Amino acid sequence: MITKFIDKIIKIGAVFSLVGTFILILLVLVILVFPVEKNCGNIPQDCTYISSAPGILKTIVTPITLVVSLLTIAGGIMIFRFGNWYKLKKPNQ
Repeated sequence: MITKFIDKIIKIGAVFSLVGTFILILLVLVILVFPVEKNCGNIPQDCTYISSAPGILKTIVTPITLVVSLLTIAGGIMIFRFGNWYKLKKPNQ
């Protein structure tokens, strides 16, 4: 049954990694266009980092966005490689 859908699985893996790459590029572009500002009070250890991006773009500049992006890329590559491995393995049996 999986042999019928193996080409679609490979394409889904490629799309996943492409989406993850798009998210990563978007994060980098937002950080480059709107730099992160360091706000420190009298105590040097009490600093906060705030993005100068407006509105919805400010929510993109978080460590969670980086993690989601990297996990999406890794998951897509894993699905893609599994699909290719399974496709090449099947005729040899």
